[in-house]
Amino acid sequence: MGEAWRWRMVAGASLVALLMAFTLWLAETWGVSKSSINVCFLVLSIVGYAAIGLVCRTTLSDEYYVAGRRIGAPFNGMATAADWMSAATFMGLTGLLISDGFVGDGVHAGGLAYVLGWTGGFCLLGMLFAGKINQSGATTIPELLGQRLDSSAVRWLGAAGAILCSGVYLVAQIYAIGLVASMLSGMNFELGVFLALGGVLLCSFLGGMRAVTWTQVLQCVVIVSTMVTLAVAVSWHVHGSVWPSWGASVGLEAMAQRVRAIQADPAEAQSKAIMRERLADLDRKIAAPDQARSAERQVLGAKIAELKQQNSPVRDIQRLEANPVWHDSDSQQLVQGWKRERSLMEQELQRPIGFERGSASGNPGLLNTLCLVLCFMMGTASLPHVLMRSLTTPTARQAQQSMVWTLFLVVIVYLCASSLAVMIKEVVLTDLVGSAMTALPDWAQQLRLRKPALLTLHDHNGDGWVQWADVRLATDYLVLAAPEILGISAVFTGLIAAGALAAALSTADGLLLTISNALAHDIYFQTLAPQASPIRRVMLSKILLMLVALVAAWVATYRPVDILFWVSCAFSLAASCFFPTLLLSLYWSGFSRVGAVGAMVSGTLLALWYISAHALAGVGLGVGDGLWWGVAPVSAGVFGVPVGLAVGILMSKMWPQNPSAPRSGVT
Repeated sequence: MGEAWRWRMVAGASLVALLMAFTLWLAETWGVSKSSINVCFLVLSIVGYAAIGLVCRTTLSDEYYVAGRRIGAPFNGMATAADWMSAATFMGLTGLLISDGFVGDGVHAGGLAYVLGWTGGFCLLGMLFAGKINQSGATTIPELLGQRLDSSAVRWLGAAGAILCSGVYLVAQIYAIGLVASMLSGMNFELGVFLALGGVLLCSFLGGMRAVTWTQVLQCVVIVSTMVTLAVAVSWHVHGSVWPSWGASVGLEAMAQRVRAIQADPAEAQSKAIMRERLADLDRKIAAPDQARSAERQVLGAKIAELKQQNSPVRDIQRLEANPVWHDSDSQQLVQGWKRERSLMEQELQRPIGFERGSASGNPGLLNTLCLVLCFMMGTASLPHVLMRSLTTPTARQAQQSMVWTLFLVVIVYLCASSLAVMIKEVVLTDLVGSAMTALPDWAQQLRLRKPALLTLHDHNGDGWVQWADVRLATDYLVLAAPEILGISAVFTGLIAAGALAAALSTADGLLLTISNALAHDIYFQTLAPQASPIRRVMLSKILLMLVALVAAWVATYRPVDILFWVSCAFSLAASCFFPTLLLSLYWSGFSRVGAVGAMVSGTLLALWYISAHALAGVGLGVGDGLWWGVAPVSAGVFGVPVGLAVGILMSKMWPQNPSAPRSGVT
């Protein structure tokens, strides 16, 4: 297939997508229901991606694992962009910017840290790793490490690390797939997960990297065009301009006046004072949990007895009895719940009203921002499913050029996402804040009634009016509600969901391949059947891919934590596991297999412990007690990477046996 023919194929697919959107817009004008339009977007998206998998099916090992090593730089860049632009990028970034602003609140890092870290990572990947990975001729990243260090142990550890960080990332993507599918179709979350997952499996299972590459090229077109179209439509609707960046600049100026009015409102100050009183109450409970539980049980018992005596509705009594203090005898579980509530309320108090810096200031915020930027840079350059894309180009130069294409496409999406965040928040501050609780805007009522709810209001001071402190937005997937908030065509809801689904599916495809290939190619056949035929290797990879997908879907149905947290943890784990080993093995001839084992084990275990020890205590994306220098758990890679580098160098000096495999390009 020539280069010109490939471009015609992409252009044709883009035209079909455009015609589909136009047809559904006509359907809306003819009175077709919004739910029917959304279901059409969902079904057509999944069917389209599955069709590519059918057309590109293969049993050839080189095609299945590395797409025949003949994907040109532009297309590989598009596929890499789609592979990397996950649900956290498409949905979570806009919500994060709305919640935390660009620079954060002086304690927590703002959205700009994510943008700088993620884009900077592709600069690192292009300069340090892409060309050398391509020159290796390996099939997977664990195989590359095993070959360069002449060690099966290094290869197995690399496979285990790839499974760990890709598995964490995969759960987040499947969770996002379930959210998008259920919100589009109205079906329950679990069914949405398994329905959308069918499209992933048909593509990855049948065609491997060959099918995934061309699916991701189309998905990149969908993601970029969706974000650009939405940003242009919102900018035109709100400010009468087709340039989103100009619309956002006007929105920032208008928002500054509104922010000053909110800050001067006595009701806003009163609501925050009540929240601080609640924080002090939580601190007292955490300090003396047994006494707090006993006192609260007495109050609850009196209220329940009073309701029963008055023959009040059963639901009111059950609501009081559902309080953990009433039925939970373990005070430590109550303490964990109080700590989570305290952390969440602290974040709400500190979040900026507009896009200015919050009231808190000082070194903790700067340190967290720098740590997050470094973590995401090193994590982006170390994610196995992204590194694999450097193996699919014909030459090392094209592998590096594809990173430039990727960066260009990612920057377009980020500019649009940032503009969207400004304009959506402008509408929220203008239409919602200051309205009566009994006379909310229509879009606010709709968001409150959704399952799960995208908007929650707490009237802290009981005055019956909405203050900014009363507003809690579900920022993970708020972008899906942009058409409702802004009053534009319902077709955009389906279009956004199609883009979000493309983002989640494209990343899930790459992650599934990475995990199944690590299990089959790097662990099973390396250990038990090294002489197995290529067809047998491919078939086992396909079977394991299906099993991994089902396990990840099962885990995702428990809805463990928010999408952005899981994705951020995956970046830290990838950086801790792979960045030191890749850097030293590619650029230092004295790096030994013992040093590689020490670097991977020490870095990964430290990052994994730091995340688990603090995130399970309710800290998550924020800051809390017991953190090292106030660094958030998701930035654990800033500890794992230097420890891995230090241990790798030290152990290589102590056990300096050099691998026998040749190392071209190592200095």
